[in-house]
Amino acid sequence: MENVKSFFDSFKEFIWDIIGYLIPGSYIIILSSVFVNKDYFIAPESGSISKDFYPYIFIVISYLLGHVAYGFGWLKEVILGKKSFTKRIEENVSKRKAFILSKELISKSLLEKGIIDDLSTATVRDIRSIAMSYSQEQDQKIYTFTFRSDLSNQTGNISIVFGLLGIIFSIFKCLPIHLFKIGTKYVIVYVILIICYFLLRETRNRFYSISIGLPFSILTANATKK
Repeated sequence: MENVKSFFDSFKEFIWDIIGYLIPGSYIIILSSVFVNKDYFIAPESGSISKDFYPYIFIVISYLLGHVAYGFGWLKEVILGKKSFTKRIEENVSKRKAFILSKELISKSLLEKGIIDDLSTATVRDIRSIAMSYSQEQDQKIYTFTFRSDLSNQTGNISIVFGLLGIIFSIFKCLPIHLFKIGTKYVIVYVILIICYFLLRETRNRFYSISIGLPFSILTANATKK
C-alpha cells in the first residue's frame, strides 16, 4: 500500500512539473501569436508538417519555453540580490515567533541526538528543510503553495515583458523592426498586461510567504500538542 501511495505522489509531482512549465510556455505562445507581427512570428508552413503533429509541437515548444521563463525569473532574482522577493519574504519570516521557536526546537532535537551544530548561520530555507522533515505528511500542501507562487511569478514576468515591449514599440514607431502590433486597442491590452504583473506579484508574494512559513507553524503546533 505504501508503494502505491509513493507512486501516486511521484506521479502527481511529475504532473505538477509538466503543468508548471506548460502553462507559462503556452502563455508565451498565445501572447506571441496575438501581439507579434506575422513577419516575425515563426509558425509551421502549410503542408510542411502534418496537422496531426501540431498538438505535439505545441506541447514540446511550450514545455521548453516554460523552462526559459523559469530561467528568466531566476536570473532576475539573482540580479536583484537581497532586494529579490524571496530574500525579502524570508527576512520577514525569520522575525516571526514560529520560526524562532522552530529553530530552538530543532537545535534541542539535534542536541538530544548527539548532533552539535550551530544553526545561527543557517538560512531560513535550511531551517525550513529540516522543519519539513518533522511533518512529511504536510509536504504536498506546502508544495502546492510553492507551485502557485512559481506559476504566478512566471506568468507575471511574461506579462510585464510583453506589456513593456508592446508599449516601447508603440511609442517608438520609427524603430527599424516592427516586432509588435501597434494601435489603440493593442496599447490598452499592453497596459492591462503590465497591471496584471502587479496583481500577480501580490499573489506570488502571498503564496511564497505561506510556503516558507507554514512548516514552522506546523512544527510549533505539533510540539505544543505533544
